[in-house]
Amino acid sequence: MEYFLLFLIWIAAAFFFPLMLRRLQMPWVTAVIFAGIFLGPHGLSVVNPGEIMDFLATIGLVFLMFTAGLDTKFSVLKKAGKDVLYFSLVNLSIPFATGFVVGMYLGLGVFASLVLGVCFSSSSVGVIVPMLRELKVKSRVKSTITSAIFLEDVVSLILLAILLKAVAPISQIPLEIFPGVLIIFLIVVFYVIPIVQEWLFSWGPKKDIFAGQMRAVFITLSLVALMAELIGVHAMVGGFLAGLILSDMLRRRRKLEQNIFAISYGFLIPIFLLNLGMSTNIATLFAPGDALLTGLIVVSLIASKSASGFLGARLLGFPSRISLGIGVMTIAQMSTTLATASLALNYGIFTEDILAALVVMSIVTIVIAPLLTKLTLGYDSEKPTKFSILWRGKQS
Repeated sequence: MEYFLLFLIWIAAAFFFPLMLRRLQMPWVTAVIFAGIFLGPHGLSVVNPGEIMDFLATIGLVFLMFTAGLDTKFSVLKKAGKDVLYFSLVNLSIPFATGFVVGMYLGLGVFASLVLGVCFSSSSVGVIVPMLRELKVKSRVKSTITSAIFLEDVVSLILLAILLKAVAPISQIPLEIFPGVLIIFLIVVFYVIPIVQEWLFSWGPKKDIFAGQMRAVFITLSLVALMAELIGVHAMVGGFLAGLILSDMLRRRRKLEQNIFAISYGFLIPIFLLNLGMSTNIATLFAPGDALLTGLIVVSLIASKSASGFLGARLLGFPSRISLGIGVMTIAQMSTTLATASLALNYGIFTEDILAALVVMSIVTIVIAPLLTKLTLGYDSEKPTKFSILWRGKQS
């Protein structure tokens, strides 16, 4: 009975908190994290994370990155031109360097500072894509920013995989040959796995009332995640890559894609976000030193991301107003940042105060990024999509 009670609390919290906070225009992701903070051991202590929740949260993390990969178009990424590469280089390297410097200033050490740099370098696909869907901007802006953010996330996750291999190795593969193994893994993922997926789709019956194609997708996801773990890369990297390579394939199967998003955001991803909130000791932020730490991380991220985005857009010839809008759009941090912070805490790279600061940073940025973007680029409301529904927590 205890397990069913916990399950009821988890799902009810993920359902009711976004409804209660909707009037404050709070994004669904933020509301679920707040639910975890409120109900967890650092809040009312109604629920404490246990072995079962930790397992489900790990699965939820993989699915979070999987859906982030699905929310891309790999064909667009493959056709990315020099504009995308230049913008990604600027918008990734400056925040990465800023995060590293901030980490060293805070006395985190070299490895922890590098991981903090990874947190700074990425941007949230799950937040930026819905914003781009709602904004009536030129197609060049949409294609450039979308492709660049996808590329930045891929590079950030690969950097994270290398850092985790060096600090907390998952496999016995020596670090000296790890880059070569990683390259082979990427080749298999991008060229062999799509063939396997097509075979799985064609192998089953064309009219399958038992969702055989969905199970085929989950087989592919599990296979890529397992391969990632075997070579010493966290499964969330495999989840993102699996979503990336299946993104175009599933766009031809819209109902299947919608069902995957429903399962992910309806059950698994909320468990991860709740668990993340329960691991966040928000009370540490009220200590003067921790408040200063949080403020430094939040301000330096916003400054470095918006400045690098503005500079990158100006280098591509965009007008100043559009460049400013692009810059503030890229400050949004969610999936990659939260996943990286959670892993760093588990491996002992980050302490609780750093995790709390990064959670606050994510909350602040996913709230203000859409507001600042609309102020700079302007917007017209469009028919809500499943992505904007998930982002806003509103019904269509």
